[in-house]
Amino acid sequence: MSEASRPSRPDWLPDFCSLPVIGSLIVIVELVVAVIVIAPDQQQALPRLREFLGASFAAQWIALLSAVVLCKLSPRLALWPRRLAIVIGVLLPVIVSVAGGFLLGQIDVSLGFKLVPASTTLSQFVLGIALLTALTSIVVLRYFYVQERWKRQAAAQARAQLDALHARIRPHFLFNTLNTAASLIEVAPRQAEQAILDLSELFRAALSPEGIDWPLSSELELTRRYLEIEQLRLGHRLKVELDLPESLADVPVPQLCLQPLVENAIHHGIQAVAEGGTVRVRAESQGAFVMVTVENPKPKVALPSARTRGNHIALGNIRDRLRLRYGDDAQLLSEDLGDQYRATLILPK
Repeated sequence: MSEASRPSRPDWLPDFCSLPVIGSLIVIVELVVAVIVIAPDQQQALPRLREFLGASFAAQWIALLSAVVLCKLSPRLALWPRRLAIVIGVLLPVIVSVAGGFLLGQIDVSLGFKLVPASTTLSQFVLGIALLTALTSIVVLRYFYVQERWKRQAAAQARAQLDALHARIRPHFLFNTLNTAASLIEVAPRQAEQAILDLSELFRAALSPEGIDWPLSSELELTRRYLEIEQLRLGHRLKVELDLPESLADVPVPQLCLQPLVENAIHHGIQAVAEGGTVRVRAESQGAFVMVTVENPKPKVALPSARTRGNHIALGNIRDRLRLRYGDDAQLLSEDLGDQYRATLILPK
């Protein structure tokens, strides 16, 4: 196995090199100390404060040192058999606790802190710490393993949902553009050829994996190709205005985040208006976000419920993709302006 292909750590071992895991470890260890020291005798809470502070210091020292050891040795543990690696992963903190307990006992005797009960020998004290560390290590490793597994499953599920939503977009416009190109083959072969070339770019974007970003200028170029195909079908009824400032050309955006909005504007706006109209696409910067608006004329006569439902499904599809991709950092707003309809896509830069 090459160095590049070696796993950095076993899948059952949390990343003890990361600050969030270290923070969680500190909290868990502190809770264990609180339960062991304070809970047994709540009536002596104040006298036990010194014991609690001493136990916290010792436990955190052992926990952090164990985390450092596991962080450094995790690449080697990934190469060993799973069961052996798990046993070693539990034993390493125990070994650290034995050394730390022995050192703590010696310091306690020398300085007279009286952290070790007088009725307990140093061997018994160290053995107790080792057993407690072993139990705590098993619980902590199990907790982090379950948490990591849940995160991976959630990420896989979100990825599957994104792919499913992405797949729903593909046939929606691909079949329409194929029909348009087919109708032009006999009457306008050059235009049909250009439509096929434009369609190939649409295929390339539609069949790419979900989660790939590209510049806003590329997304706008893809949208322009789609509009050229629709222009062949609608003729003079479709007018287009595109406005992309040079400063926003390289802003990364998800593939096919804008084209479905423009398609929506055509099929629920331009196509439903006898005289046609203008589709306006404009991008502008708003602080840490980029706003892309798509405007189209609104039909004077209400559309059938089936068509408006299709509009809502398309917008809901895009919102779901944004939510799974960005959480609350991205939005898709829709506004009824009377004789115009506007959709606004807000994405982080």
